[in-house]
Amino acid sequence: MNTKKYISKYFLIIPFFIFSNISAEEIRTNYFYKNDTSWDISFYGGKYTETDLLPIILRQNTRYQDSNIYVFALSKELDYRFRFFNFEVEGNIAKHDGIMNHWELNALYIARINNLFTLPMSFAIGEGVSLASENPKLENKRKGFDWENFTFQTRTVQSRNILNFVMVELEFGKKESDWPRIFFRVHHRSGVFGLYCPPDPACGSNFITYGIRYPLNKIIP
Repeated sequence: MNTKKYISKYFLIIPFFIFSNISAEEIRTNYFYKNDTSWDISFYGGKYTETDLLPIILRQNTRYQDSNIYVFALSKELDYRFRFFNFEVEGNIAKHDGIMNHWELNALYIARINNLFTLPMSFAIGEGVSLASENPKLENKRKGFDWENFTFQTRTVQSRNILNFVMVELEFGKKESDWPRIFFRVHHRSGVFGLYCPPDPACGSNFITYGIRYPLNKIIP
């Protein structure tokens, strides 16, 4: 008996019996997105800040610049949960206005803790990739004294169109409510310690933003 041939046939037959009665649409629906949740549509906007990500979160310290961002996003909860984390995917498109005037595309995975402190609020962090239509002006810095901010730049910062994308968000409201949920988000592009651009000094940008979110199936039944 050819044992190797028998085993190979056996493992080819198993997937056939498992998936023979399941369509591609059912696999995509039942094993990826969560069935009982809608796509969410979000709009948010905010202002550029010179402050790094951690000081913004830990000390609420900000130094704003005259550059704004306006973002449209679509997100969907995944059919997967790990301990108290729920997971989502999001894609968004952003338009910059002011000192910077370009477009930006972002795709990311999100980990969210719902009903934080048993209240109608959630905390989320997201990780993905960001593509700008041009090298963002405020992400590039020349060596020398900055008369506008009264700071001295010891080294040149050279950013890139493609960077890592990170977001930190606090959302308020119930998903089942007829009212939109509101949220605060730090919109962050990052070089990830030299993965995308030289690590010292680091490249990237931060925006302090505020937005609203609403289930798409309540707008388009």
